[in-house]
Amino acid sequence: MNEKVAKALCDAKVMKFGLFSLASGRKSPVYVDVRVLPSSPGPFAVAIEELSKKVKEMKIDVVAGAETAGIPIAAAIGLKAKLPMIYVRKRPKSYGTQSFIEGLLEKDQNVILIDDMITDGKSKMRFIDGIKETGAVCKDVLVILDREQGGTEGLSAEGVNLHSLITLKDLLEYMKEKELVDQDNYNITMNYLNNPEQWNK
Repeated sequence: MNEKVAKALCDAKVMKFGLFSLASGRKSPVYVDVRVLPSSPGPFAVAIEELSKKVKEMKIDVVAGAETAGIPIAAAIGLKAKLPMIYVRKRPKSYGTQSFIEGLLEKDQNVILIDDMITDGKSKMRFIDGIKETGAVCKDVLVILDREQGGTEGLSAEGVNLHSLITLKDLLEYMKEKELVDQDNYNITMNYLNNPEQWNK
């Protein structure tokens, strides 16, 4: 576990417990709002430092932020790692160039897609397809948090590697260790993470 990242996410108060509707339509007893991270400069800087280390270990030409949560993260990584940054729209804009991409991207450049978190990975493939339309290459996705709900397997099936700083289970374990979550919420969330489909029934 990356304890520096776990502490940063807790300091930024990204974890919320209750009953939430996810984009997939399913229910969840936990909502991880990583989008609030840039509002806390100290914790955000910790995450960017760790993300930049991972990017520097790979042969990357361009960092690409996924609309919308990935944009500020990718911009900060680009500055830290001294790499060009672009962002990818969820769908092509309906005017002008009608492009998925905002920024300069050339054929065969190696791109890493940046986002805040991943669940099953389906939305990431739409962004990657937008990048590939330019002739660029995208075989890596980097997120801060992995919910471990099929993202690794979904991307791997498409020839894409997932990289993350922390998993949701690791973050939950850190919170339990530091007494930042009560036993009831811990148990409910772990039961959910171990079998989301059964929990939703």
